[in-house]
Amino acid sequence: MSSEEIWASKPVKFWNKPLKVDFKDLFKALSKAAIDTTTGQWVALAKDLVDTSVALGLGDDREQVAWLLIYRSLTQAIAHLVESRQALLIPMSETVDSPSDRIDTSLENVSLKIDPEFFRDPTKLPILPPLQGILQEWLRDLVEEPPQARAIANLLPSYFVRALDREWRDREDNYKCLEPLFRETPFTRLDRRKEGWRLYSLWLQEQLEEPMFQEAFGLGAVYVPLRAYYKQETEEQGEETSRSFRGSEDRRYDRVVVDLEEELEKWLQKSDRADSIRILSGGPGSGKSSFAKVFAAHQAERSGFSVLFVPLHQFDPSGDLIDAVGNFVRLDPFLKSNPLDPKDCEFRLLIIFDGLDELASQGKISQEIAQEFVREVWQKVGRWNDDSSRLLRVVISGRELVVQDNKNQLLKSQQILHLLPYFIPKNRHEAEAGERYIDPENKLDRDFRQIWWEKYSEISGLNYPRFPEELNRGNLVELTAQPLLNYLVAFSYSQNKFDFSNNTNLNQIYQSLLRAVYERGYERNRKHAAIPHDMEGKYFIRILEEIALASWHGDGRKTTIKEIEKRCENSGLNSYLSTFEEGAKAGVTRLLMAFYFRQGSGLRDGERTFEFTHKSFGEYLTARRIVRAIERIHKMLKKRDEDIDEGWNRRDALVHWATICGSSSRMSHDLFKLVRDEVQLKDSKFRLHYSRKKLKYPGEIAQRQRTLTSLVNFVILNQMPMERLQPRAETFQQETKYAHHAEEILLAVLNACARVTQEISQVNWAWPQAFGVLLATLQGQRINFENPVILECLGYLNLQNCILIGRDIERANLREANLREANLREANLR
Repeated sequence: MSSEEIWASKPVKFWNKPLKVDFKDLFKALSKAAIDTTTGQWVALAKDLVDTSVALGLGDDREQVAWLLIYRSLTQAIAHLVESRQALLIPMSETVDSPSDRIDTSLENVSLKIDPEFFRDPTKLPILPPLQGILQEWLRDLVEEPPQARAIANLLPSYFVRALDREWRDREDNYKCLEPLFRETPFTRLDRRKEGWRLYSLWLQEQLEEPMFQEAFGLGAVYVPLRAYYKQETEEQGEETSRSFRGSEDRRYDRVVVDLEEELEKWLQKSDRADSIRILSGGPGSGKSSFAKVFAAHQAERSGFSVLFVPLHQFDPSGDLIDAVGNFVRLDPFLKSNPLDPKDCEFRLLIIFDGLDELASQGKISQEIAQEFVREVWQKVGRWNDDSSRLLRVVISGRELVVQDNKNQLLKSQQILHLLPYFIPKNRHEAEAGERYIDPENKLDRDFRQIWWEKYSEISGLNYPRFPEELNRGNLVELTAQPLLNYLVAFSYSQNKFDFSNNTNLNQIYQSLLRAVYERGYERNRKHAAIPHDMEGKYFIRILEEIALASWHGDGRKTTIKEIEKRCENSGLNSYLSTFEEGAKAGVTRLLMAFYFRQGSGLRDGERTFEFTHKSFGEYLTARRIVRAIERIHKMLKKRDEDIDEGWNRRDALVHWATICGSSSRMSHDLFKLVRDEVQLKDSKFRLHYSRKKLKYPGEIAQRQRTLTSLVNFVILNQMPMERLQPRAETFQQETKYAHHAEEILLAVLNACARVTQEISQVNWAWPQAFGVLLATLQGQRINFENPVILECLGYLNLQNCILIGRDIERANLREANLREANLREANLR
């Protein structure tokens, strides 16, 4: 007898009366837990509630067993959903009333049944809409803003689907009597590998619902499709000319505009087995990772490919690609075999490697390891697709500079897709970087910021039917055109605590976001669940800065609880960590899980690792910490000048500087820009402070510049005092590297101050070759076309009497740096 015949002969119709349980017990229990949302016991509570409320031993009573499956799954789905948004909940001083009467009236007329349609789409279960309404009503008293309650409740159907899977897998024996009814349903266990990919696909969908920063909604709610372009040689050159100039810088290109997802879907369906790699290129915050997650989830549902999503900061690319993928999959709870194992492989497989630039965290030179990885992928994909019975496609995303270093390994122009911003002004449609856009369908005419703001307005409950005009001017046009920065601007704008002007500093927007998250827990005399009631905002932010610094000292992305505790102890913040009732270690864990962090893969020294959900936010906090170090050094040196028994001397100050900036990754261009903006913002705060007191501004940043200049003078004569660091580095080579990092960052911050004051730093070059020796030491041997940060820091140094080494190269670099400075001055004047 087929499944359809079984349904016809004995349909399963039921309600909750046979089990004598309803959802009032669940909401009553959740309401009690709402008094203290820091317990994190929502799911355990729900499981205990079901186990104690539902009588087992139901035998073959299909109506009762089917209701048990639904009731357990819905209960756990609600508990998981509430727990996932725990950071948004506000602990109440008294029990929140459960909406008992509403439950009775909303559910009394609902009739439930299990049929083939239920297993095809469990989200159409009739009980879900009224339960969503009940959940939304219950949440209104627990969140800051009513739209958050609606956004959370709207996620119940998708959480219910995943809860059904978990419930069935965890207690399969309880539901044996239902098996004949769904022999052909998604719950079949006949093909466990296919089942694993289906569950993995559900997990990919779940990633789109993970909360963004402190929002109730996830990426999927506000995601806007992206546009991109690929380069093709201009038609007038012709094939012969093109070949003659292959590899020459004289070639000219057009930019062909495409819808990114549509372009990749067309490529997936092509039969060309030699064209199996696509690389997505974009700057920080351009939407690469967001697109990679959305594309993976969409293709897992509809493309016919098995889809594997690999964040490269969690991936070890050393050695053979097949073995590396196997090691990555081994930790996955759903996929039980290596999809690239020739003995047990997937015949249509799409692998998405996200974050080519993240391979720098593996401890080797980033460009070198990225090139090795791309080369290995290229070779393995070609060999894999030589077998006509299987097909492998690979998508790799990375920042522009890393992709540029690997472009020579790609033979076709369409293999590199460059992400476009939400908006490009019309005056830039014709040409950019000497390359014209080919856009026959006028895709560039659409302002995707409008689409994004409509979605954001709806999900946030804000009255923004269109993109605000006050954000469509000055440098805000460029900021809002980038997906991540557009979100930060929107968040700040919605708080109504930020003055947007033509000269808005990006760090102001990051700062506004940080302040809003803290204040969200303290408005109306209600504290955030993750913040002790007596912790001031400045100490909360200081701890986040130390977390960022610990990550920077590690691999640039991840850190551990132990490393954070050590950083806080060194900075005198351990007393603030102890204000957490459950202790410092548990307190750090609570902060990490509530604010901008997620648990990383693997362990370090036997401890769990944590990482920033948005790398650029971690870089912003690191920039704040670097500038804070300058403030402390300036204060302590000033104390010594005033009293010989107080403060620090220059050597003490450099020891502190080496502690902050030595054992770190080398300063990136993105971090340098954030440091420059932070110094500019600091100058604005100083000026505002003195103007409010009606005092003449004494030039605070100029004073910091002179302080830094004195430290540079000390380093030129005496080197960095690395011998005084406690503990010292393990090897001389490591100690030398740390010293070079500290020296480079010292010059970078000096340059940041000089850009504000527009004054030349009068460094005392002790001998004519001093500058050349310092520059050669810090620059090192370049392995690509990217200049290190040190070459951006030469425009405001007094170099008139210096002898430069590698004269032609150094002069070219200096001209480039001075040109950037001149452009900056001109832009400031405009």
